[in-house]
Parts: sequence; C-alpha cells; structure tokens
Amino acid sequence: MKRFEIRKLYMEHLRFIGRMFYIFFGFLSVAILILDFGFFYPEEWKGSVTLSIRILVGFFIGYETLHILFTEKKWRDYLKLHKIELIILLMLGLEVVYEKNIISILKSYHISGEDTTLIFLSANQILFLFSNLAHFFRLSKKRESKKLNPSIVFVGSFAFIISLGVCFLHFPKSSFGTVNTIDIVFTTISATCVTGLSTIDIGTQFTLTGQLVILLLIQVGGLGLMTLTSFFSIFLTGKGSVSDTLMVKDLLSQETMGRAKETLKQITLQTLIIEFVGAILLFYNFPKNFPVSFPEKIYYSVFHSISAFCNAGFSLMPNGMATEAFRDAEGFLTILMFLIVFGSLGFPVLYQIRTRIFHPKDHKFRWSLTSKLVFRMSALLLIFGWISHLFLEWNISLKGFSVGEKIFHSLFYSVTTRSGGLHTFDLGLMGHPMTFITFFLMWVGGSPVSTGGGIKTTTFAISLLNIINQIRGKDRMEIDHRTIADSTIARASATIVLSLFVIFVSIFCLLLTENAHFIDLCFEVVSAFSTTGLSRGLTPHLTDFGKILICIVMFVGRVGILTLLIALSKKADHTAYEYPKEYVVVG
Repeated sequence: MKRFEIRKLYMEHLRFIGRMFYIFFGFLSVAILILDFGFFYPEEWKGSVTLSIRILVGFFIGYETLHILFTEKKWRDYLKLHKIELIILLMLGLEVVYEKNIISILKSYHISGEDTTLIFLSANQILFLFSNLAHFFRLSKKRESKKLNPSIVFVGSFAFIISLGVCFLHFPKSSFGTVNTIDIVFTTISATCVTGLSTIDIGTQFTLTGQLVILLLIQVGGLGLMTLTSFFSIFLTGKGSVSDTLMVKDLLSQETMGRAKETLKQITLQTLIIEFVGAILLFYNFPKNFPVSFPEKIYYSVFHSISAFCNAGFSLMPNGMATEAFRDAEGFLTILMFLIVFGSLGFPVLYQIRTRIFHPKDHKFRWSLTSKLVFRMSALLLIFGWISHLFLEWNISLKGFSVGEKIFHSLFYSVTTRSGGLHTFDLGLMGHPMTFITFFLMWVGGSPVSTGGGIKTTTFAISLLNIINQIRGKDRMEIDHRTIADSTIARASATIVLSLFVIFVSIFCLLLTENAHFIDLCFEVVSAFSTTGLSRGLTPHLTDFGKILICIVMFVGRVGILTLLIALSKKADHTAYEYPKEYVVVG
C-alpha cells in the first residue's frame, strides 16, 4: 500500500518535473558534447565540464531507476518496451563501478590520461544522447498524423545530415588550421553520399574529431538516416506507428508491412555485425610494414571496414590502398573486397542470404527475383571487369606486377569500380579502352537498397531484357516464371534516360569551367554520379564552380534523380477516363 501511495505521488507530482529536467539535461548533454569535441576551452573549465557530465549521468541513472520502480505496468512489460534504456543503464552502472579498471586498461594501451578521460566521458554522453533519442520517438505523436511522401523524407534526410556535417566540420577541433568552406562542404557531401571523392587529404587536414565526424557521416549515409531513425522508432522504443511502418515499406520497396519491419531490423543489425567482423579481420591482417601504434591500428581497421562496407571509398592514407604497404597486403585487400561486395549486394539480398544460411532446410524459402537478378548481374559484371582489366592493362597500369599480382589487382579493380572507390594503383596511368569500360561499370554500380550507387544492376538487367523482348516481338517480360510489372520497366527506362541526361549536362558544364583533359572530366562526373569515388587526379584541381557542380552530381546520384524529381513534383490526379490510343513512330 505504501509503495502504491509513493508511486501515485511520483506519477502525479514528480514525473512531470523529472521529464522537464530530462529535456533540459538532454540539451545540456548535446551542448557539452559539442564543447568537448568541437572547441578549445580553458584548462580551468575542465573540472566544471567533468562535474557536469557526472551530474548528467547520475541524473539519468536515478531517473530511469525511479521509472522502473514506480511503473504502472508489469516490470517485464516495461523492460521489454524500454530495452534500450535498460541496456544503457547497465552499461553506465558498469562504467561507474569499474571506472578505475577501465581507465587502467586504456592506459595500458598507451592512451594518455586526458584521452582516457575524454573517451570515458564521451561514452557516457553518447549513451545519454541515445536515451534521449529513444524518449523523443516514444513521446512524439506529431509524426504519426502526417502523411509524408517517402521520397521527400529520403531526400530531406540526406540534406539534413549534410547540413549538420558541414557545421561539425567547421568546429575548431575538427581540422588542423583553416580549411576552406567549399572543401568542407565537398567532403561532407562526399562522405554522406558515400562517394569518396575529396579535394583535400582527410588524413592530414582533419583531426581525429573531424575524421570521426566523417566516419559517422559515412555510416549514416550508407544506411540512410531514415533507416536509422525508423530503426530506433520501431525497435528500440518498443513500438512503431502504422505511418512509420508504411514509410519504411515504401523506402525499402517491400511487399508487406511485416516484411518491411523485419528487413529494417536486419539491415541495421547485419550492417553492424559485418562491419565489426570486418574490422577484426582487417586488424589481424594489417600490414606489418606500416608502423602505427596499437590504438591507431584499431582505428584504421574500424575506419576502413566501415568505409569499405558503405562503399564510401575514403581512406586515411594520402594514396589510399596504392600505398606500398597496403598494396602488397593481399589479405587486407581481400577482406576489403568482400566488404565492398557485401555492401553493394543490397540489404534485402543479404537478409535472404542470411536466412538461407541459418535455415538451409526451410522448404518455404524462395529466392526473390530481385536477388536472382542481383546475383547474375553482379557476377557477370565482376567477371567482365576482371578479364577486361587484366588483358587491356597487362602492360600499362599493371606493368611491374608479377602474374599473380596482376590477376589479384585486376580482380580488386573490378570489385572497386562497382561503387567501392578504393584503388591500388595510379588511375592516371590507365589506358583509354579500360577507362571507357570503367565508365560503364561505375554507371551500372551496385544493387538496389544497398550502399552502392549507379543506376543499379536490376535497372540495367530489366532494360536489357526489355530490348531483347522488343527484338523478339514479345509483349510481356517474363523472368523465371514471373511477369515483370509495366511500372518496373517504365521506371528502369526513365532511370537510364535521366542518368545519361545528368551525366551529359554535367560534363558540358565542366567543359566550360575546367581546364582539363576531356577523358578526366568524364571520369570525374561518372564517378560522382555513381558515388564510386575513383578519380584520375582531377578532384583537388577543380575550380570552386567545378566543386559545387560535382557536389550536386554526388547528391543527385545518391538519392536518385527519379526519387529527387518525384519529391519535387506534384502527384498527378488519377482520372476515370482514357483517351483513344495512337501510335507514334519512334526509333
């Protein structure tokens, strides 16, 4: 009875005050995190900042403990609904109890006392922010009542994260010296659109803080902001509105709401698991003749694992994988190839692969037509690029390599042209025939709902089969006993026409402003549109107008020109009548 009275007092009088403090501390937490990572402040402030963070952590632990103790629900139901807060609460509790042990372990790996404190406090801050994010989604009801076009949400989410990235990279602690605003904007868009083109060397121009911001932009850009926010909304907060699920269904092009929710969950978990395993494998295959400290070795492995899986093409080395130590590390490069391929296959395809591996005897399992097309086209393009590069570049860019190395580096190049962006030799040395084949490979790019760019493998496959159908005089397109919808064929054709239009217009504009070889300009535009990130050395030498144009091309290439036009256009009203048909002479 006493517990009931205390709970009633808490719910009626103290809960609202607690929530107000929670919101206030949430804003304070963001401010302190920005101050800690973004700005230089006097040494005498450090004690106050540290104390503020400890008060924040203590408040969070107390707030969540009271919620658990005085909840009206059964404890099991409450914990199921608030699982992210429970996880964070346990992690914070362990940090408080074992703080000295954690600091001593970090110091044993040659991490200084100041860095140790920053890591420890920052971890608390990030956990606190995650808790705020969970509460925000649970308490927000406005999103449920708004019927938003998924295309607008998708395009808007990228624009929003780019704006935040530009702000963060402008912070004093993000760079060494002054970096031009246009270069910061270019780097931010390239990272968010997982392209990899860069006008500056991110390894020397940006501090660890700046590099972490870029890494976060790559991760968010690879998964998509809506994927991450919807994941938190639907799964970490224990529930999701019908509008949330419908939006995810449309964004992921799924047939049913149930499949969309399951696919969304798997997208996020698969990504984190693959990147984690990739980082471990890269760490153990790290080149021994590239001397870095133990923490740097971990950081390099994590950075390149995320960059490779997200098909971002960013590297911390000035020459990327063309750096001698990494160029000769075939184990390291092999893992990068697998990460690039996994990222470019598409999340729904990876989900089906996982299902097949873990449930091999499931008789109800059926490969989707999308998965079949992705496998076939990816294999054909991979083999085509591999053989083409091997024979055309045997005595050009591959000159000086042994036969085994030529075979290996040709395979790596074939993989990386599919939106990977990493390279093991100077692309400026490559002959024109292979450069034109590279245009084609980059233009096709990865697969739908993946971290890769380009028009997508399925788009090219559908358009190719449509041409064959026209030649054979068939009215319907049929693949593996399935009839392809007319809307799919129309969308594929529109995507190809619009992509070529963007590429040709962009090349024409660069010809007016840039003093460079035509082949290099074409390479830059196709690489930007397909978000591949390969370059023949032109990127740092672009004029400001050229950089702005490439930024636009990268953004359009990432969100999709058709998606962008749908977001900007008003939907046509459906009419109940139809005009008489008339055939127009074409071709």
